[in-house]
Amino acid sequence: MIKPLLLATLLALHLSAYEIVIDKTLQAPKMEKVEKKSTLTRDNSKEIVHDSATGLMWQDDSAAKSVQKDWEDAKAYCQNLTHGGYNDWYLPTISELESLADYSKVNPAIKEGFKNVASSVYWSSSPYVSDSQYAWYVYFNFGNSGYYDKTNEFYVRCARAGQ
Repeated sequence: MIKPLLLATLLALHLSAYEIVIDKTLQAPKMEKVEKKSTLTRDNSKEIVHDSATGLMWQDDSAAKSVQKDWEDAKAYCQNLTHGGYNDWYLPTISELESLADYSKVNPAIKEGFKNVASSVYWSSSPYVSDSQYAWYVYFNFGNSGYYDKTNEFYVRCARAGQ
């Protein structure tokens, strides 16, 4: 025999039930391809690429696809670089270097605007915190990043804060 309180609760639940009606005239949103405007402009005379989104300037001469250094030498190379009329270059951080990757492309996976690219590993200035023997890189064949022993020789692309 059902207890009176349980019966009252079941009756109340039944009476308060309601129907959900779906309006079939609503349509799913349309998926449209949105073209992203490039934030990169290239100065061919100076062999520099400027990114208006980050404000950074990037070295893009033949050395950017040919010079390979270990991590310490890569930092020194950028600090001593005079290029395009500027002498305040530095080895970019991992997040700055990753900002150049274009994951919709491969070989090289870098944004449009760069002419001098090796589809290979480029050093960042960011050390790997868990082990001081390693530093972060971006592999521009696919655009992925990781860390390697600092004694390896990889490509160098210097950056500077643009005005």
